[in-house]
Amino acid sequence: MRSAGTWPRFAARRVVAWADRRRLVTWERRDDDARVLVITSVWPYERNPAYGPYVRDIVDEVRRQGVPADVLFIRGYRSAGAYLAGALVALLMPIAYPRRYRLVHCHTGEAALAARFFFGAPVLASYLGTDILGAQIGGGLKLRATYGLRSRIIRAHAGLMSATTTKSREMEALLTPRARARNAVIPDGVDRARFHPRDRELARAELGWRTDRTIVLFAGRVESPEKRLWLAREVVGLAGAEIPGLELRIVSDVPPEAMPVHYAAADCLLHTSVSEGSSNVIKEALACDLPVLATPAGDVRELLDGVAGCMVCEPRAPALASALVELLSRYRESDGRDHTGGLSIEEAARRTIAEYRALGVPCS
Repeated sequence: MRSAGTWPRFAARRVVAWADRRRLVTWERRDDDARVLVITSVWPYERNPAYGPYVRDIVDEVRRQGVPADVLFIRGYRSAGAYLAGALVALLMPIAYPRRYRLVHCHTGEAALAARFFFGAPVLASYLGTDILGAQIGGGLKLRATYGLRSRIIRAHAGLMSATTTKSREMEALLTPRARARNAVIPDGVDRARFHPRDRELARAELGWRTDRTIVLFAGRVESPEKRLWLAREVVGLAGAEIPGLELRIVSDVPPEAMPVHYAAADCLLHTSVSEGSSNVIKEALACDLPVLATPAGDVRELLDGVAGCMVCEPRAPALASALVELLSRYRESDGRDHTGGLSIEEAARRTIAEYRALGVPCS
């Protein structure tokens, strides 16, 4: 028979288990030694392995550096009810697992809204991009207004966090003064062991791409208006008048382990996004020594500054087409890898652990 003191714990664990069974809030990592609880609304899953691999990668790298974490994935892609379940789970976790967690680390503004219901430990929120920046293009007036309201709520809510991280200074500048005072800029790190230069002809043979084409790579979610696939198509169409055999290859929702061969097979990356936190595809392309032509967004200018074989250009199709012709005529590869030492996943994990220490988590 359970004592009166164990009944609240038993009931709280039943609710957490219920949310997991219903696939609303699922356990993705469990570790007996974990003192950090990660709550995220992006995480690779069965039908979408490209859904937030950068969160999984930083969690795993932090663990390799000696700080294990339990991970709860709020599956908001299923329904808005998942976030309500996430808030309930966060509220009950200190009862279900008393004194277990020294810190809650949430990823995405939506996850932060739920994670703030955890009481009894500091809450660190890491924002990804549009959660702070909002929608800046496309989707119609109603959708843009919805995204604008969402980002305003998340920015205001950031002031309730013990500390925050953003991917860029641009994002940090949009936080309230209270949140900015406790913010650290930590871009996602690139796995330089996975992303590295490879032979182009071998990569094309592996993918079945023709070797007599000049291939421009577009890597990003094609359904997202912020990525401006339409602009990339127009640019390649214009540049194709001067470069015979120019071809645009679109890569979307590809798992990270399959991306290096695509970078190796291409002649350059064309990145036409209007809104970014800190572009992961640009950092991955740099680590592979792939030339990059990009429009300014987030920290793109900072990432490409001084990198041979990379250019930043205003988002007009004729200007971009001229820049693309120049880039492809001058460079077969970039020296981007030489500029990614400070952008590694290992460095991002070290900086994350430093934030944990500042919030009182004992780290070796």
